[in-house]
Amino acid sequence: MKLRTKLALSVTAFTTLLLFLSFIVVTLVVQNHLIESRYTQLEQAEELMEDDSSVRTLLTLHEDAVVLSNENGRWVISNDEDGDDSSTVNGDVQANDLPGIPRSNEPFKSGDWFGIVYQDQAYLFEDESVDDTVSTLVLTFTIVLVVGIVIAFISSFWIAYQTLRPLRQLNDTMQRISSSGTLETVQTERDDEIGRLGRVFNQMIGRVDQTMEQQRQFVADVSHEMKTPLTVIEGYAQLLKRWGKTKPDVLDESIEHILQETHAMRTTLIEPMLELSRLGYEETSVEVIDLAELGSELADRMYHATGTIIPVDASGTIRANREAVLRILTIYIDNVLKYATSPELHLRKERLAVLDRGTSLTDEERARLFDRFYRLDAARDRSGSGLGLSIAAALATTHHFKVGSEARQPDGSCFYLIPEQSE
Repeated sequence: MKLRTKLALSVTAFTTLLLFLSFIVVTLVVQNHLIESRYTQLEQAEELMEDDSSVRTLLTLHEDAVVLSNENGRWVISNDEDGDDSSTVNGDVQANDLPGIPRSNEPFKSGDWFGIVYQDQAYLFEDESVDDTVSTLVLTFTIVLVVGIVIAFISSFWIAYQTLRPLRQLNDTMQRISSSGTLETVQTERDDEIGRLGRVFNQMIGRVDQTMEQQRQFVADVSHEMKTPLTVIEGYAQLLKRWGKTKPDVLDESIEHILQETHAMRTTLIEPMLELSRLGYEETSVEVIDLAELGSELADRMYHATGTIIPVDASGTIRANREAVLRILTIYIDNVLKYATSPELHLRKERLAVLDRGTSLTDEERARLFDRFYRLDAARDRSGSGLGLSIAAALATTHHFKVGSEARQPDGSCFYLIPEQSE
């Protein structure tokens, strides 16, 4: 069963229940009101029966009759001004047509008859308007109920059809995407839940499109980065094939260059790509890190690795993954050593930063520093693959850090890391 049919049936069932309950309540209220009005007349008659002149008054109060008790205890009708017994009321109603009359002083209803007893006489009259009114109400509400059900089903079906139209469009769009592989968005002019669903779908499509574009760019960048070393390796392999057997010096030179190129491919391209692919799938632990100790350790590492002395200004502690923080700061420093000068470490619990002195960057260049394989034009003749800062960005995402770069006056840059938790 389609969703719009389910909605239409649900609304129709609810409307039917509401109308039926309303019918019951209104019928009971009207019926009770009519009966109470008749009881009020009977109470007025009881007051009249307390007077000796009650017979005359009662006979003119309503098209009614005074009922008296004879010596046999049988109830008969009197419509005579003198109260003489008779067997008819206005010649229409026989005594045996009268209802059974309780011997109590409370107003009563028996069939179409209403009455009240006072001592040895009673006030009794026949009134069919109550049952007639109730019957009319039942008929009217039955017609209204049937018409209401039809109208409720048709209107709810139409409303459901119109309301669910964006969902059908969304479904059609997803079917086309599934069959053709071409990404599409949907129109989202509504400002309700369905409109918000459409906007979320469009955002998802945008992110998928962006991811696919990044994948295409990634493949193109990898192909481009691998083209040069593979060309070099192929060239030396051809040289080996041609002269390697007869010229030992060519053999040694070719083997040396092939080893250098394969080592460069492994360290600057393949290993960083593997590291990127593993990020987000490893368990992370958080510990308290003393920033002064961290800065000293990092400076010692870089001094033994590169011989560079890095000034450290550090204080305070943070809660973070130690290896991730070290890796990001190491990438920052390595980037400075390749493309700038004078690295400095400024570590505070609010922000961990690596400062440098170098060429000023434009806003467009700075915005793309953390993209995969992005390298400045001036740095393309230097070693590296352009993956370092993208690894830092991926690590930051995994560990909920914030990373970025900003200009430093009068020249140079500041690469920073803001931890999620600090003490």
